[in-house]
Amino acid sequence: MAGEQKCSSDFDQENNFQTPSDDMSEPVDDRTKRMVAELQKHWITEYHNSRERALVELTEKLHQEFLSDQQKIRSELLQQFKDELEHTRTDLESKYRDQLKSENAKLTEKHRREMSDAKKKQWCCQCENEAIYHCCWNTAYCSVECQQTHWQSHRKLCRRKKTAAATTAQTSTTTAT
Repeated sequence: MAGEQKCSSDFDQENNFQTPSDDMSEPVDDRTKRMVAELQKHWITEYHNSRERALVELTEKLHQEFLSDQQKIRSELLQQFKDELEHTRTDLESKYRDQLKSENAKLTEKHRREMSDAKKKQWCCQCENEAIYHCCWNTAYCSVECQQTHWQSHRKLCRRKKTAAATTAQTSTTTAT
């Protein structure tokens, strides 16, 4: 053991280490234990620091991935919403066009029927209401008042008067013969 101490003290002197003297109060085993304990504390501190850095980096990475996934999901949902909206708009426009065509066909048919009915009627020459009194082939009246009011201008053109005169003249010539 004395040889070991000599070698150890030579080594310590060469490397400027202080060698424990025999009169030191602390034994070698306690010093070693203390150094091991300090190393252990140092390593545990280093472990906790590196673990904390790794956790922070991992958390940041996971947060970035989360944000990226959220953005991707948001854009996919937005695109899906746009597609559904476009599809709904197309369907509604198609239904609207069909409904418009149907309404147009109904109104066209109603208009045709009303025009047909209107063409079958005669109208008052004076006030353009539906006529119930007929004078000649293209003149009719809704009331006696309208006929009397219009007679001053109509009598010059009235075919009934001319036709009646011609008929009486024709009958009188045929009876005379």
